[in-house]
Amino acid sequence: MSSTSPVVVVDLDDGVAVVELRRPPHNHFDLALVGALADTFEALEADRRCRAIVLAAQGRSFCAGADLATRDATPPPRSARSVNPLYADALRLFACAKPVVAAVHGAAIGGGLGLALVADFRVTCREARFSANFNRLGFHPGSACR
Repeated sequence: MSSTSPVVVVDLDDGVAVVELRRPPHNHFDLALVGALADTFEALEADRRCRAIVLAAQGRSFCAGADLATRDATPPPRSARSVNPLYADALRLFACAKPVVAAVHGAAIGGGLGLALVADFRVTCREARFSANFNRLGFHPGSACR
């Protein structure tokens, strides 16, 4: 396995899969990115050659959350009983049984903090910043319910 999408790239070598977000400089996420990441984790879960996953990112930030300036203001259609597709994909990420290490540099903000928390372990540097900014923005903190 070498790559799944232009924004989520996988390099599997000697049992370790490096999954890299490639949306520099801040690796803002959207539904497509989280879906591609969940698809990648599920594929690696099924791949017997993969023993562990390292989640990394290009650019200045690990993941600075959603890009609120360019996001689509129209929420995805769903029934009253359905789960938000973003949260459904997040649950798929958390379901990965293989060990996951997040290599966090720069900002891990909002949903980016959530991505860092998907990992079993986090390796950081002095420049790493973590923030749950939901309340300051007037949002309910992320969860897997509607």
